[in-house]
Amino acid sequence: MSFSQSLIKDAQPYLKANKQNSFIQDVISNRLSPDVLNYYIQQDLRYADAETIVQTQLITKSKTIEDQRLFADQLSAHLRTVSDLFEALTKNVKQDWPNQRNQAIQPVTFLYREHILSQAREGSLLNVLAPFEAGIWMYIELGKYLESTGKIKSGNNFYTWVQDVQDPNLAGHDGISNQFLAIIDRESEKADQAQLAYVRKQFLRSCLLEWYFWDAASRQLTWEDFDKLAFKNDGSGLL
Repeated sequence: MSFSQSLIKDAQPYLKANKQNSFIQDVISNRLSPDVLNYYIQQDLRYADAETIVQTQLITKSKTIEDQRLFADQLSAHLRTVSDLFEALTKNVKQDWPNQRNQAIQPVTFLYREHILSQAREGSLLNVLAPFEAGIWMYIELGKYLESTGKIKSGNNFYTWVQDVQDPNLAGHDGISNQFLAIIDRESEKADQAQLAYVRKQFLRSCLLEWYFWDAASRQLTWEDFDKLAFKNDGSGLL
């Protein structure tokens, strides 16, 4: 079993949990409220900004022209498709597209951004790529799951998202996700056991943070919510 295959195997409980998340289940039943979807759009745009930074670092940390070209091409695709996707989703919630950009970064988004950005600041190519690819892999698998239900029709507000994450350029046999997994396997051969254990932890943490990202959208969590719970200070906690 390759290193990337072992990561995916270990991530299966996280995938199952993501599938069962209330946000995903509301997509299936077409009960996702416009406010919840709008929160998701605004926060995922801020996460996508962090992805842009990560991808520039992947280019910088690459040792070959071929890798640099691959990451540069994906960055270009990312900038194009993210804008197109979220502009389309914004129409479903009847919001003004220019106002969706640069909204306040809320707590879970902050944590997830910091998770991938910390690797970009300090890590090797393998350290940076693995937690970034985890999010891509999770989105692809959730897209497959949602499509398999047969319930995501064109009238569903999340229909465009489901179609987008199944694009062959992303999710196909020769798509960018599989190309990233191949690089992870290549780079893993140069790593010692301590680094591989660390990379595994970071990959799985991305999968965990995906769950919390959906949950935060469903609950529309803000810093004000964190303040209220801290000042309440009754031991009830956030979760």
